[in-house]
Amino acid sequence: MCRTDYPVYLQLRDRLWDWIEAEQLSSQQRLPSERELSERFHTTRVTIRQALAQLEAEGLIFRSNRRGWFITPERLRYDPSRDVGFNRYVIEQGFRPRTETLFKQLTEVPPWLAETTGLAVGAPIYHVFRRRYVDERGLLVEHNYLNPARCPGLLGESTDLSIWQMLRDKYDLRPEHRDIEIYPLALKGQEAEALNVNQGTAGLYIQRLSHDQDGEFLELDREYWLHDALKIAVHIGNRH
Repeated sequence: MCRTDYPVYLQLRDRLWDWIEAEQLSSQQRLPSERELSERFHTTRVTIRQALAQLEAEGLIFRSNRRGWFITPERLRYDPSRDVGFNRYVIEQGFRPRTETLFKQLTEVPPWLAETTGLAVGAPIYHVFRRRYVDERGLLVEHNYLNPARCPGLLGESTDLSIWQMLRDKYDLRPEHRDIEIYPLALKGQEAEALNVNQGTAGLYIQRLSHDQDGEFLELDREYWLHDALKIAVHIGNRH
C-alpha cells in the first residue's frame, strides 16, 4: 500500500512492485518498456525511471544496457571459508554456470602487483580476464594473475573451465594459504563494459591472494560482481 507522504517516485515504486508481484513475473523475466510502464501508471518517463532505479538499488530488478529491465534472480550464497570453485558452488545451488575467457596473455608484473605478490617488477606473469555467468546472466568479471613458474604452459589450456581444477590435476598445486578481501565499489572502465552496465553501477569486489603448498605465490584473483548477485554466508562451528 502506498504512503502519500512519500515522494512521488517512491509511491510509484510501491505501486510498480505491487504490480510485478501480482503479475508473478519470474527470474530474469523482462519488464515492459519504460514508455509502456509510464502509460500504464499514468506518469512521466522521468518518474518511472526514478522508480525503476529505486527498485534496482534495492536489488529487485536489474537493467541490461540496450535490452531493458529484468527481474533479479535469487542471489548466490558465497562462503569464503570454503575452498570451493565457482562452478561447484553454482551447481550446488541449482544454477547453471558458464565461463567465457575474454583475453589471456603473458605480461610483466607492474609495481602494484609486485607489492601484492612479492614477485619482482618486470617478472613474467599470466593474466587471464574472464566473464562468468549464472543461468546465462553475466554476474562477474575476474582478473586472474598466475605465477608462470608454478604452472608453465597454462595459457595453452582452456581457461573457460576451472583454473583451480587445472592447477590441481595438471600441476599438482593446491591453494593452501589464501588472503581474502571483500568490499563494495562502483563498477567502471573495462569491468563495467564487460558486464554491460553503466559506469558507476554498484558492485562488489572480492580479492583472493593464494599461495601453494610450498608457500610460493600461485594466484591473485580479482573479482568484480554485480551488487545484486551475491550474499555472503559463513558457517561457524561444528556441523552435526
